Amino acid sequence: MGPKRADVMACDASLSSDAAVAPVSFRRDERFAVLFGGAAIGIATGFGAAMAMGRTGMWPLLVASPLFIIAAYLAVATFRDALDRRAIGCSLAAAMVTLSLLAWPAMAVIFPMSAPQFWIAPAATMGSIVLLASCWSGTQGAAYRLSGEAASICMIIGFLGLNQLMG
Repeated sequence: MGPKRADVMACDASLSSDAAVAPVSFRRDERFAVLFGGAAIGIATGFGAAMAMGRTGMWPLLVASPLFIIAAYLAVATFRDALDRRAIGCSLAAAMVTLSLLAWPAMAVIFPMSAPQFWIAPAATMGSIVLLASCWSGTQGAAYRLSGEAASICMIIGFLGLNQLMG
């Protein structure tokens, strides 16, 4: 004996009630909160690493290179996502993030770390990330990619910045 028809209809009605549905995309303030949270975690981690190791030579830069590669990968993935969505403004902002990120090693070759010009590329990268977070209208995954990118870049900035201040 199966359930009565009224029981089945009551069960179906309870399943189709108003359930909480996750939003498809973040609002602008939510994107900024996720971005600045990732940046804050990165700065704190970089400062903590610099405080734990003290003034070091150049070997931590070899350790930081995988972080830079991760940030570059996330920047290219965001650029590709913007191109796939045919969002011209977002793809231009994502291209600015990628290019300013790739300009950082070039600035390190030209200028010493103690020169203020060295810090133009990381500042431009962070500014481009904030611009991209401001105009992004895609999925939530890109906001998390931007947060991860900001965390890895800010980790390097925090470490290098505190080492520069200690020197």
